[in-house]
Amino acid sequence: MEYERASKLARRGELVEAQAREVLKDIMKRADMGETLQTVSIKSHFDNWLASKKDRKSEGTGERYGVAVEDFLKTLGKRASKNLTSLTAADVQRFLDHRMAKGLAPKTVNVDVKIIRGALNAARRQGLIPTNPAEAVELPEAIGMERGTFTPAEVKMLVDTAEGEWKLLIMLAYFTGARLSDCCRMQWEGVDLTEETLTYTQAKTGAKVTAPLHPDLLARLNKLAGTDKPEVFIMPHMANLRPGGRHGLSETFKNIMRKAGVDSQTVKGAGNQMFSRRSFHALRHSFTSALANQNVSSELRMKLTGHKTEGEHRKYTHHEMDNLRAAVKKIPSLG
Repeated sequence: MEYERASKLARRGELVEAQAREVLKDIMKRADMGETLQTVSIKSHFDNWLASKKDRKSEGTGERYGVAVEDFLKTLGKRASKNLTSLTAADVQRFLDHRMAKGLAPKTVNVDVKIIRGALNAARRQGLIPTNPAEAVELPEAIGMERGTFTPAEVKMLVDTAEGEWKLLIMLAYFTGARLSDCCRMQWEGVDLTEETLTYTQAKTGAKVTAPLHPDLLARLNKLAGTDKPEVFIMPHMANLRPGGRHGLSETFKNIMRKAGVDSQTVKGAGNQMFSRRSFHALRHSFTSALANQNVSSELRMKLTGHKTEGEHRKYTHHEMDNLRAAVKKIPSLG
């Protein structure tokens, strides 16, 4: 009888999703099935999924998931409050196009869509949706792009141009090879000015890294330690800021580069999208490459950067042509 009433409404064009769901809920209740129809909004599902991931993943990974989910919900607008079953492949495709339009690398966009796909797979396993709409979206081709590096002169230009805690932040990245989020949250308890070492835990891998302090960095930290402020973080202001986003630290660094006159080395990638070979992360590449160009072994370099494999580490090592030329010249002559 309830189905018949619903079909009559549908024929008159008066049946909406909310009414249909109420009919099903009422039928399940009257049949005493011991359960009722689950109605979950898109936003509430993603919020709950994100909270569960942040509890089980590292801080860095949880933050990365949060960036993708937040931007995905923004592309939905008011529709984020609708039922999860209303989500379509077109919504996911719109998110993908939105991220590509921002100038993000295809590899980054692939990760974004895979995060959304993972959240929807969880919903499918829970019986909240019959199929995963994200699986119908084709991922962009991820073409590798070699990162650029900064010369010591360029790093000095960046430090001289930067203001406040940014000066130290750039020096930490260049002299330790640490990632942006790790640099921001380094603590004084990890600084040993007597032994001249800095110890921190990588948010991405959970690995503890101890690096000797470069004389320039040691002098800077000694100067800060002399102020005798009881701070937990070396850079308390930076510790509370987000790396990504329109007003995040990465964008601020781009502004510092422009102001310092340091070229970001923008190149055209897949789909005519423009990408910058040099960003804050290039400081990590610069650290590794500087060590390699001074003939520091890959084993020691990997220990300092926390890389697990030689393959991953090679992506960060850019030998200068003079060093490569000198190495080739060491091969005995055939004459």
